[in-house]
Amino acid sequence: MKEDPRSQLRLRRKWEHERQRLQGRYRLAPEERAAWQLERVRCLVDSAFATVPFYRRLYSAVGFEPGDLVTWSDFEKLPLVNKRMLVEAGMGEEVAGHADGRTVHSARTSGSSGYNITIYQDNASVDYRTLLHMRHCEMGLSGPLKPDDWRYSVYFVAERFTSLAGGYPFVTVSLDCPPRLVLEHLAELRPRLMAALPSYLQRLAAENVALDAFGLEAAYTNSERSSREERVKYSEVFRVPVLDEYSSEELSLIACECPERSYHVVEDSVYLEVTDADQDGFGRLVGTSLGNFLMPFIRYDQGDIARLSDTDTRCGCGSRFRTITEFRGREDEYLRDGPSRTVPADIVLNLCDRTLVLEASNVRQYQIVQVAPARIQLRVQPVDPAGAVEGNPVVAEFVRELPGLFRTVRPDVEVVRADDFSPFASGKRRLIHLEGAWAGRPGEPDLSGR
Repeated sequence: MKEDPRSQLRLRRKWEHERQRLQGRYRLAPEERAAWQLERVRCLVDSAFATVPFYRRLYSAVGFEPGDLVTWSDFEKLPLVNKRMLVEAGMGEEVAGHADGRTVHSARTSGSSGYNITIYQDNASVDYRTLLHMRHCEMGLSGPLKPDDWRYSVYFVAERFTSLAGGYPFVTVSLDCPPRLVLEHLAELRPRLMAALPSYLQRLAAENVALDAFGLEAAYTNSERSSREERVKYSEVFRVPVLDEYSSEELSLIACECPERSYHVVEDSVYLEVTDADQDGFGRLVGTSLGNFLMPFIRYDQGDIARLSDTDTRCGCGSRFRTITEFRGREDEYLRDGPSRTVPADIVLNLCDRTLVLEASNVRQYQIVQVAPARIQLRVQPVDPAGAVEGNPVVAEFVRELPGLFRTVRPDVEVVRADDFSPFASGKRRLIHLEGAWAGRPGEPDLSGR
């Protein structure tokens, strides 16, 4: 997307006009929030039926007509969709060909599914997404963003808007930039907020520099999996809160961690459901993007497993948005325990937090790779190459306890030193993955863990 003065000014006017209303949505009572969401969803579904042939075919097949959606139970009767369905139906091409003269912006993503999809948005969708992100930034700060406050990002691509008509400046630097140079840049610009992938914060933390000395008040992680304990560790090193953002190109902002460490669903960005929940409440997250009317994602299953709270409690941060109480990650992020059972990522990462994340482990980076049915490699890069890793008591505890998470097989765990952690096709790290022939999908995952 190419920004220009006109688009910057348009967005700045929207931010200044909508800011208080957007902040007020945090405090809506559940029944008020649900009513707002239902009205938004009604408009979205009727618009999708009228303008997107894919949805017209899909919904006509189940007898839906515009105006039929009156209650949430009506909405829940609509079919689920996923990326494969959208790609094979050519929905992106349909949308791009029927934009009716609107300015269209595109972004390409595949995630971990292997299915590449181009996502189209119009100006209204891009603006709404940006406004919610600015509100999200303010959540982690001690006060509102001011026009001369810099925001800073270390990422693959630049932010859509580098400023709003000269105010609210945003700078992005490449992930290839050495941490030393980033620290020099931070000292020069003195931004209030920083965003980076957890793997880059890991590199930055190795410099052992307190970022509050550069004027930073908070940092956000995104795009890669990180645990709360990992973020707490970085918070202590940097002396600023390190919080997480859960988002996707398809659904935009999904959930944001607040300073109270609650993981709030961004209820005016996405309507979130949990389907096929097990006895512990874990199920598949199904989302409906509330901002993109050009290329709608309605009841979209992107393959994530989590548990949602549904209680009417006000968080210490002031928000009444629901929370994701536990996130198990993507359905393809696990270790295999025999032909049909899995060990979900969150169970493995809980063990990592008790062992590998500790300073005493001498582990800078790690990756857990299942290379055979009963063989797992713990690939590690030590903080001190001359120090113990293989014989380190904390690492030895991980090696001893990991096989106990399995029921069907008893894997051998081998510690392997690694200096190069090759990124996946997306360029993002994955702490847990399957390699080689063993990476084929098992039967239905057992989400009950132990």
